[in-house]
Amino acid sequence: MIPADGQLDVSSAETGLAVLLEECERAVEELGSAVPPAQMRALLIVGRAGSLNLSMLAGALGASASAASRLCDRMQAAGLLTRARAAASRREIVLLPTESGRKLAEWVRGRRRAVLTDMLQAMSPAGREALVRGLRELADVACGELPTKSAAAS
Repeated sequence: MIPADGQLDVSSAETGLAVLLEECERAVEELGSAVPPAQMRALLIVGRAGSLNLSMLAGALGASASAASRLCDRMQAAGLLTRARAAASRREIVLLPTESGRKLAEWVRGRRRAVLTDMLQAMSPAGREALVRGLRELADVACGELPTKSAAAS
């Protein structure tokens, strides 16, 4: 909600987001240090996409291609990720989750969804609908599917 002075309540949004993130992180603490957070994040990104090339993963991680490559080397050694030649271009290498990597990513997403379900059920129906709608729009903006306010103004 935008107050009468037109300023966004970013502080409240950040607090709510922090609580949500902390709860989701707590939900996967059972993994312990078996899979480092950077590897888990990369696995979830690759898993969500189905497959990615190295430069796309590096961009999604906000990392250099060499840093992403080293991360993928560690993930491949851990049996979470594999590299294969792209069907469309034999020069391009795509990253794919292994069966165990796919199962781990599904387990993590399931744990996060369970936590989110509990939190959503504790909210009022109107608040729940608004949050779901807002998070969907936030994801669209983050993925470049909706124009941002600054882009729409140009």
